[in-house]
Amino acid sequence: MPWRGTQIMLVTLMLLFLASCIAVATDLIAPLQGWGIALTPLSAGFAGMICFIGFVVTRYAAVQFRDEQDSGKFWRRLVSTIAAILLTAIADHFLLFWLGWVAVSLTLHRLLVFYPERPRALLAAHKKFIFARIAETLLGATLLSLYVVYDIQAISELSQITEHNVSNWLALLLVTVAAMKCAQLPVHGWLLQVVEAPTPVSALLHAGIINLGGYLLLQFAPMLTPAEGARWLLAIVAGLSMLVAASVTMTRISVKVRLAWSTVAQMALMLVEISLGFYALAALHLLAHSCYKAYSFLSAGSVVEQGERQQFAQLTLPRVRALLLGTVLAFALVVLAAWLFTTQLYFAPWLAVGMALALWLASEVDYFGRRHSLRTAAIAAFWLGLYVAGAWLFKWLLPTPQSGQYLLGIDLWVCAVLLGIAAVYLWLLYRPRRALGHRLFIALNAGLYLDEWATRFSLRVWPLRLPLSSPSTVAKEGDQA
Repeated sequence: MPWRGTQIMLVTLMLLFLASCIAVATDLIAPLQGWGIALTPLSAGFAGMICFIGFVVTRYAAVQFRDEQDSGKFWRRLVSTIAAILLTAIADHFLLFWLGWVAVSLTLHRLLVFYPERPRALLAAHKKFIFARIAETLLGATLLSLYVVYDIQAISELSQITEHNVSNWLALLLVTVAAMKCAQLPVHGWLLQVVEAPTPVSALLHAGIINLGGYLLLQFAPMLTPAEGARWLLAIVAGLSMLVAASVTMTRISVKVRLAWSTVAQMALMLVEISLGFYALAALHLLAHSCYKAYSFLSAGSVVEQGERQQFAQLTLPRVRALLLGTVLAFALVVLAAWLFTTQLYFAPWLAVGMALALWLASEVDYFGRRHSLRTAAIAAFWLGLYVAGAWLFKWLLPTPQSGQYLLGIDLWVCAVLLGIAAVYLWLLYRPRRALGHRLFIALNAGLYLDEWATRFSLRVWPLRLPLSSPSTVAKEGDQA
């Protein structure tokens, strides 16, 4: 499909995006039951985001594939993938939702193998294909069970399930499907290796497809809220994935691979927020991460220039004194914000915000000096207020079930994971030459060798015959990586 042939599709995407924004702003959204779709605040917002990202990605691809020999094939696959994501976003009927979910995976697979002469790309797509079929089977079994047991056939009817008759087993299946879709450990390896796909494909994958697992749990929140066992499973799997992925990200040099590990960690954090019952915060995280990650992949080519600018500015690690001062300022602001705006106190989300603010404040104080601490604290207070306002706005726009009783165990577990990430981060930065730091760096750089298990499992379940790499193929792979 030539670029001119995609203009109609782009205009359609933007019109749907504007319609979604108007529907959310005017609060005039009602399920369109006759066609099996529902334009709710969540589905409209997600569809609008996909439209915007799809528009940006296609504009970028128009330049990159201008002289590509198989550009028509690429455009057909790309448009089909975006259409499948939009169908999944607005689907209300179980069958339509499942068909859209399957269509996203199948059309994405054709994009991942766009260069069939690359063995590593084929192996990664093969592993993803197997895990996707497992997840789709589990999702289909869950939706069919909901129809048989509760006599409901649409997402909008989930509110009929009361807290006393919810099935923990179905909630566990949903959590499993979401974790596999979000590339959580130990089925994460394919996401790290499909970076050999064209850059627009990577941007669309990390911004609009990998987060479908979180969107699934947000849509089925009435089932997840009273199921404490499923929330515990989600917190454990996502917490471990966040700890490992965030730690490995610090050791990677390749830009795209580091971004892929970052996506695993961010998806894990979003799932942790869902396990705590912070559905509006998870929706805000989903939106912010999608826009940021699309920008990161599309601007990956300018990373070298950014590194040279940092080297020219002589940016170094914050000194310990600056780090301590930044920590004190950050947690003073966080405690004040939690006291002013929080009615049901969970420690983990505020701890995460405090850690992020502390690192930023430490670098600012160390660079500008302690005499500018007040100015830096004022800027941090502004960003913290913006964060609280965004979370409140999403909570108002997304009427979701109450998170139920306070789960102290999950809260403490997530706090321990966050503190573990901070400990690894500080040790690798400030004690890299110690024996423990050296061994830790080597193990994390290899991803703790977890993907080898998934690769052996995939090839044992479904053997794959890979083409032999020629020197020209290897050179081309190196240029694209």
